[in-house]
Amino acid sequence: MKKFYRKYQNFFAYTFFGTLASAINVVLFHILEKDLGFNYLIANGLAYIVAIIFTFVTNKHWVFASKNTPFKQTLQEFASFCNVRLFSFILDIGLMFTGVQLLALYKDLAKILDQLICGILNYFFSKWFIFKTTAKILPKETSEE
Repeated sequence: MKKFYRKYQNFFAYTFFGTLASAINVVLFHILEKDLGFNYLIANGLAYIVAIIFTFVTNKHWVFASKNTPFKQTLQEFASFCNVRLFSFILDIGLMFTGVQLLALYKDLAKILDQLICGILNYFFSKWFIFKTTAKILPKETSEE
């Protein structure tokens, strides 16, 4: 069991914190749009930005256990992280516009569906572009149980 957990530890952490980030995104969107009266696309953009900052911090510290780095290097990592997530942000805005304007979905429902689609795609993009490169530098598994 310990071997199984170690093998998929990053996946479990990524999924846990990704789910929290999606929840933050959806709840903040709802508050900004329903309670504070923001335009749904602006509320979506602001909620996405907050969720991205949360995701970066949790991925850096708890998913990938990145060592403490100088502030300048952390900013560079954050810029790289945001560049990778730019496609996801464009998709997020497109899905919200399509869901609300073209499909006439309730905004909260469109946001939840949007988060499911973007979350799945973010996992695969991370796996293909991030985990693929880190697998080359990670130590080989030991045969311990």
